[in-house]
Amino acid sequence: MKQIATVTQVLGGGLAQVSVVRRSACAHDCENCSGCGAKTTNVTVCAKCEIPVAPGDMVELYSDNRVLGYAALVYLVPLILFIAGYVCPSGVSEVVRYLCAFAGLLLGIAVAIVCDRRVRRSRKVMYQIVRKI
Repeated sequence: MKQIATVTQVLGGGLAQVSVVRRSACAHDCENCSGCGAKTTNVTVCAKCEIPVAPGDMVELYSDNRVLGYAALVYLVPLILFIAGYVCPSGVSEVVRYLCAFAGLLLGIAVAIVCDRRVRRSRKVMYQIVRKI
């Protein structure tokens, strides 16, 4: 996946800190719609940089496929465990099924949090600056 980013700081050692604008799914084509009021936010990440860049440069940023895997983990695992918690217990009351579903959801969120902390601790660079724009 490629995105446009702005270099905020050159860290040395072939790394740079970049700021990426996170947008909503509507792509902010506000002049063609009624205007939802969706906000954009900036996300700061560390990227591998093999070309010379300076703060303020606009660059094309490539993220490897692990990012999509982590997104699937964060969104799908809690949902799957929630559904499994509701469907799996048979012959019990609805209240017990709801409690199992809620427990599955909490377990899925806990798994996502643990994985997020491991990724942050490993400090693996998942982004690379491909070129200047």
